[in-house]
Amino acid sequence: MQPKIAISVNKFARAGGMESYMLDLVRGFHESGQKVSVYAGDFDTTLSAYQQINPKQVPTKRIPKKLRRLLFDWAYQRLSHENEQLISHNLVEKSAIMICGGTHIGYLKAMGQSSTLMDKWTIEKERRVYQTAKYVMAHSKLMQAELVQYYDVDEQKIHVIYPPADTNRFKLVEGENREAIRKQFGFDESETVFLFPSTGHKRKGLDLLADFFENTTLPVKLAVAGSPLPRPMKNVLELGFCTDMPMLYRAVDYTIMASLYEPFGLVGVESILSGTPVVLSSNMACTEVINANAGLFFSRDDGKTLSHAIERAVTLKNEGKSKLTEPFSALAFDPHLNTHMQEVQRLLQQLPL
Repeated sequence: MQPKIAISVNKFARAGGMESYMLDLVRGFHESGQKVSVYAGDFDTTLSAYQQINPKQVPTKRIPKKLRRLLFDWAYQRLSHENEQLISHNLVEKSAIMICGGTHIGYLKAMGQSSTLMDKWTIEKERRVYQTAKYVMAHSKLMQAELVQYYDVDEQKIHVIYPPADTNRFKLVEGENREAIRKQFGFDESETVFLFPSTGHKRKGLDLLADFFENTTLPVKLAVAGSPLPRPMKNVLELGFCTDMPMLYRAVDYTIMASLYEPFGLVGVESILSGTPVVLSSNMACTEVINANAGLFFSRDDGKTLSHAIERAVTLKNEGKSKLTEPFSALAFDPHLNTHMQEVQRLLQQLPL
């Protein structure tokens, strides 16, 4: 009998990058005619994707919130799930495919944080999850390296498959009045505008960027979309939460990020698909798939490289050479969901019995 496909996730909802990727997987399987089972502790039943799945409630509500992530596996194992190939987004042992979109050890090291008792429990659980999975899907080569270095995972069972982007939303739009959109956001055409999309300013590197923008004499602005600013800043615009990110990407001149830890960084790909080049710290994993025609990269450890990247960006903008006309040629992988699903299906077919 052909095994059924199942997905496990802490919460079936729009929350973060991994949850969005889970919804991509559901949509991809649905479009191929497969209705997957989803095991989750909580479901947002208002999502259209909810109608595309077989929801399986994992009884975690009586578990204290701080322990739910660690004890999800314990609750999951008490359900009936025979003849299923599990694609796990969370800490479930013996999964068919464990998805790695970040490691706890890598995060703590990048953030300069020491391990608490809860961190140590999480790391030990991660170790068992990766060791017992049949395959591990790493969302970047950076994740592959962390899995080998920090968790001693056999390289033979790690497969690097980059996450997809929504190519229907993030795209070039012919005939769009970009000047009018810039005025709507308060952007001056005489200035080079750098978009900083962030809901976690510390990890995304706001401090480093604000230090530059507040002290530069260049005609530049940093436009922050997402969480509120911690304080007023010179040359920094607070846009708040934006519901139309594709339009915002197309309105600015560059997207910029200086993340301390970025297991992939889908915003870089989304910006490029929208025709807008990027200025990124070189430790961000999405730089693995962005060529030099679309990206200017700098080192977080060398302020001069950030200055040089922004100066170069301003020059290219003033010369009319910044906007991208062939976004897909700027990427070293195909970001379409159907291409990603072909790789996932291929991996499922290769699973050892």
